Amino acid sequence: MENVSLPLLPLIGLTGGFLSGLLGLGGGVIILPLLTFIGGVPLKLATGTDLVHVCIASATGVFSHYRSGNIDLKAGALLGLAGVAGGFAGSFLSVHLSTYDIQIIYLLVVLLTIIILLIPLKLENNDYKKGNFNKALGVVIGVGGGSLAGLLGIGGGFIMIPLVIYLLGIPLRVTIGTSLLIILISSMGTIAAKFKVGHIHLTITFFVVSGSVIGALLGAHVSRKTHIRFLRMILFSVLVLILIMVGLKTFFQ
Repeated sequence: MENVSLPLLPLIGLTGGFLSGLLGLGGGVIILPLLTFIGGVPLKLATGTDLVHVCIASATGVFSHYRSGNIDLKAGALLGLAGVAGGFAGSFLSVHLSTYDIQIIYLLVVLLTIIILLIPLKLENNDYKKGNFNKALGVVIGVGGGSLAGLLGIGGGFIMIPLVIYLLGIPLRVTIGTSLLIILISSMGTIAAKFKVGHIHLTITFFVVSGSVIGALLGAHVSRKTHIRFLRMILFSVLVLILIMVGLKTFFQ
């Protein structure tokens, strides 16, 4: 705790919450490097704090996106419940990995997501009917996202979003809201596992979450008024920035 910058934690939570509501990420992919590099939080504690933030920010975003009709409840429930199983497995696996191992896995996942986003896709799908998607493939995606939540303390939305769009054919705007529901369900199940392995510090978590709710509400409001292609460009830019920042920290410090 002596190296943790408590005054900065609410600002970090605000930033992650805003991006959560804006892009459907859960905000974890942003919060994790900010907590460790700026907030001074040890990596394994950061994964637990991150997960609680993800849960609360996602719940706030779900409320706002649901009111706008941008959530597929069947897809969210199925993938979210599948994610709970993956979350427990990822949490217990993280105990046996070093900080360096977790950073490398994190970088590989971010890089994979960037590559997926470079593939052209139809951002709008006016023929899509809610609940009409490949259920078996949805379970696989849910388990994978849950595993990332448990292993890295992130909601998995940053890789789940392109997979849901490309593989399940759900439109981007609906995917953003649905992703938050998936993240909410899977992270709730995984938090218990993180408590069990001692990766959640209550004081640190409180300071981060104090900024998350306001940020998530603001992000969801801006998301509804932002063009879809611009949202995709923001997502891509954020991931590239994270890849560079975390990569430099991992390999050159």
